[in-house]
Amino acid sequence: MSNLKYEKYLKNSNLKEFIIVITYLPLRRRYTIQFLLLTGKIINKLMNSPVVSFGLYANFTRSYYVTVSVWESRDSMHDFISTLPHSTAMKNFDKWKSNEGKFIEYQSISSAIDWKKVKQELKIDI
Repeated sequence: MSNLKYEKYLKNSNLKEFIIVITYLPLRRRYTIQFLLLTGKIINKLMNSPVVSFGLYANFTRSYYVTVSVWESRDSMHDFISTLPHSTAMKNFDKWKSNEGKFIEYQSISSAIDWKKVKQELKIDI
């Protein structure tokens, strides 16, 4: 298996607009185990957070990872990313990336993860 796509929808929301955050991390291979262990901790924390939905795309062959999270507000998103374990991932991002990583934020009327839109925003083929 060289690719993995995972999505989890945690709650329904009646909001008219959502905050979508995309992270693209081309990972240096020597950090793969550290990254995957931390990713597991982040997913566990997301399960009990105010996130509406989240997704992970992992391309193990090319060693890049894409995360997508859908939030009801910027405040709830900032609260989550500023606490452990996510703050550790943010601190290590520049060290772990092999080349140009990206963070993209936009608003959407849908809480569904649209992988075609993610691909367009990142300008990469996933």
